[in-house]
Amino acid sequence: MNQFINSKKHQQGFTLIEMLITIAVAAILLSIVVPSFNSIIESSKERTTRDSLASAIYTAKQQAQSERLNVYLCTTTDGVSCEDTTDWSGEWLIYQDDNSSGDLDSGDTIVANISSKTNLITSSIEEVKFTPTGHSLANTFKICSNTDNKVVYQMVLSRMGRITYEEASGDC
Repeated sequence: MNQFINSKKHQQGFTLIEMLITIAVAAILLSIVVPSFNSIIESSKERTTRDSLASAIYTAKQQAQSERLNVYLCTTTDGVSCEDTTDWSGEWLIYQDDNSSGDLDSGDTIVANISSKTNLITSSIEEVKFTPTGHSLANTFKICSNTDNKVVYQMVLSRMGRITYEEASGDC
């Protein structure tokens, strides 16, 4: 009987009060960390959108130069036709204008269908045309935040087909 009494004195573990204090400290730390983590995720989505658009632009430019044909980059909802919109959110289509008609039709080759469904992207034009030399019309794309609808990146496409980034400002 003496053995049972002595063994209870040497048991180790957490008391209820210690456990409650540990849970409270963990909850406080999580409430500080989670909002910061959401900001990191949103920033990553914005960079991914920017990089996807830049990749699509450079792919279209490279295709125009290598095939020595006009190549277009436009928005699409069905993957086989271009949309008449300046909202570049969603999917993009790169096509090679094989018959030099200036429009996507049955005689043209679809080079790529690219999906980017993360952030709002606006522009003043409905499509980007690259000539066989890699030149295009100058244009600006505004990539917007999903949280506060502010412009986070302003991507400028030069006539030479080069991309630069300007200071982002304003609303979308």
